[in-house]
Amino acid sequence: MEIIAVCNQKGGCAKTTTAVNLAASLADLNKKVLLIDNDPQGNLTGSIGVNEYKNTILDCLVNDLSIGEAVVKSNFDNIDILAADINYANAELALANVKNKEYLLKEAFERSKLDYDYILIDCSPSLSLTTINALVAANSILIPLEPSIFNLEGLAQLIKILRLVMDNLNKKLEIKGVLLTRVDTRSNLPKQFEEQLHEIFGDKLFNTMIHQSISVVRSQIEKKPLLYYERWGKSSREYIALAKEVAKRG
Repeated sequence: MEIIAVCNQKGGCAKTTTAVNLAASLADLNKKVLLIDNDPQGNLTGSIGVNEYKNTILDCLVNDLSIGEAVVKSNFDNIDILAADINYANAELALANVKNKEYLLKEAFERSKLDYDYILIDCSPSLSLTTINALVAANSILIPLEPSIFNLEGLAQLIKILRLVMDNLNKKLEIKGVLLTRVDTRSNLPKQFEEQLHEIFGDKLFNTMIHQSISVVRSQIEKKPLLYYERWGKSSREYIALAKEVAKRG
């Protein structure tokens, strides 16, 4: 079982879109996938069409509920989800005085009997306690990155945090890969960023890039992964290629 944190503190870089569509593409490769919504906005939960759930990730961290007890099935084959909602915004306050609070999600995994090939944690756009919990619990991190100067500057900050986590909290954490998202083929900027990222990350940069597409927006409106909205569309094929890269790197 591999636990992958989909993480970048910058908003708008397609973290949730990547988590949903990577999950669907891995599931299409006959992998069993658990999605974890680690964001109080609950966008991951809503984007996969899950509206009814009794418990959330907050119950697992605060009330010691087993993850298995809180998981619900999605409408899509081989994909389950641990939901989040706006109450998760209170997690920082609720956990402020808890001992070893950075390890709560990891401990929740350890006391749960889970049977998945992949667990994908969709992190909030911040380097908050809940994001740190995801990085401590994960085996690896996947970093979606929009090709812009602000995102590249934010990446430097994220790498500093990753080094701190790797040195002090989770020595086994590895970078699964950096994924260029929302790529605009009308501009030369993505190519320049790709060259820069190759210099920094080498083969950690995924060969697959996710291009801007109206199909992504439409699939989100329909609350479906791209595979179930437009299976043979360009964006769907890109996420299938990403899933194959992720599985190969595993």
